Amino acid sequence: MVSDPSVPSNDTDDADDADRPAISRRRLLGGVATAGLVAGGTLAVGAESPTTLPDLLTDTATKLYPTPPEITALWRPTVTEGHAREAVDLLADTVSEGERLWERTDTDEHFLGAGGWLENARESLGEAKYHDALFEAGYGLQFAGESLGVARARLGRADLGSLADRGFGLLDRVDALAADLDPYPVSDPGRDLAWYYRIERDLVFARFDADWGTEAMEAARNGVDDANGPEAEEYSPRDVGTLTGRLLQGRLHVRTAERFRDLLAERLDGDTGDTTDYADHLRSATGEFRAEIEALPSRGEIRSSYLDEVDDDGRYGPYGFARSRLAMWCFDSDYRFGWDDSDGLLTHRAVETSKAVAQRRAHEFALDRLVVGPDDEGFDSGHTLAEKRRARATYRSVVGSDPPPLLTRQVKRAVEDLQVAKVGFAGNYQRPLWRERLKAYLYALVGRAKLREYPAVYDAVVSVE
Repeated sequence: MVSDPSVPSNDTDDADDADRPAISRRRLLGGVATAGLVAGGTLAVGAESPTTLPDLLTDTATKLYPTPPEITALWRPTVTEGHAREAVDLLADTVSEGERLWERTDTDEHFLGAGGWLENARESLGEAKYHDALFEAGYGLQFAGESLGVARARLGRADLGSLADRGFGLLDRVDALAADLDPYPVSDPGRDLAWYYRIERDLVFARFDADWGTEAMEAARNGVDDANGPEAEEYSPRDVGTLTGRLLQGRLHVRTAERFRDLLAERLDGDTGDTTDYADHLRSATGEFRAEIEALPSRGEIRSSYLDEVDDDGRYGPYGFARSRLAMWCFDSDYRFGWDDSDGLLTHRAVETSKAVAQRRAHEFALDRLVVGPDDEGFDSGHTLAEKRRARATYRSVVGSDPPPLLTRQVKRAVEDLQVAKVGFAGNYQRPLWRERLKAYLYALVGRAKLREYPAVYDAVVSVE
């Protein structure tokens, strides 16, 4: 379900924003001047306690108030038994070989294997929890692969040339699969683009794993001691272990992407309607998102516009803390991870930049609704509880119980914000306590602000003119 977040049925606080003007660099850099205007209206709310209950009670209430379910409960790509079993078998073989070689090394260190992840993966596989088994096998490969690589190196069997060849081979598979997705035929945009995004997300991580030291290994294999890499003997057993683990994880990421590609192809072949090629549209949407991002100020510019000191938030009070967190959470550069204009992966780039745009647009709304001002010295957690209520209403309006799969990929971070909007989340309490209460409030506020923006960027990704 995707509806207009500007008029949610249970969120009257949003009703006056249906025609809000477009965000601009000048407005964002208004800094304290803008805050001064807000102080005469919205910030006045901060001067009054939203509840007569003491903070200790409202602190507890923030933990008990319902939060959205995990995004995976709404949609995730199908993991078959064969897919999960292949991953578990890869982990089991890695542990077995590593243990066999470890026994031949002259060391008093215990063989850690997969750190218990193999047992977890086997249990999940036996219970038909195939998503869990795949995740646990992939996580365990990091540890099992490292132990295997260390054992090989200590026995003098670290073949850097072979490791380099495996890394470059993985990169070739990534490039081949990325090219195979073009021109991105789509039957159901909300469904199919979510599949493409997940496929390409695995390819991004596979490339990251395969790139980890591959060029340096190639140089080391050739005995080159220059800017391209050290000589082979400079690789410690731990270095070889890290590289081995990375390559095994990259191998699983590529295999997962290939399996998901095959499942998507089956769905497209089974659809009765025509398909539309989305490649050109995805490039265009990404270009528009990037242009908007580049026209806005950076996080550093936002922060320097209202703070003299940005390195130590202990030097300022609730208002500075709030402004700093909003800038950090709304203007991150995570969308650039794995970015390469030449690598294809068009859906991944479009979705990641769409999320970055939504976050930046959310900053202005969150700032306008902020209930702390420059003169405040504390914070009432009753505000947190009230904001969680508003955020829940927005979530129901925007996401609902049956959202299109692609939207679930876009709103993931906002949902996580709402899930951690609890005073004392995971048993952690910052001092002074106003920080912990204010942080929980800010998570709820920024989560709601982001949710309001996702329908527009969702439509921009799925709608072909």
